[in-house]
Amino acid sequence: MVDVGTVYLVATGALLLVALGVGARALVAIFREGRERSRRRREGEIERYTEDPVYDRDPADPETDGAGPSTCPQCGAENAAEFVYCRECASPLGPNG
Repeated sequence: MVDVGTVYLVATGALLLVALGVGARALVAIFREGRERSRRRREGEIERYTEDPVYDRDPADPETDGAGPSTCPQCGAENAAEFVYCRECASPLGPNG
């Protein structure tokens, strides 16, 4: 007769192997996509930093309390008024920076 504990261990082991296989395939796909994007950046097919439409808002947008974007003193990138650090180079945006 088969012990219930043995069946449980075999079923759990099989499920873990399936999960490991699926996880490994996902990680390989992520790795390949990253390598492809790096290659495309090196060859100039895509820009290093692409603009994000979430942060390219209208200065009169009520979401930003009517304040316009602030310009980074380090790299010149425009940032939303509520940002404390630059979204491109991470340098401080305030008067102390």
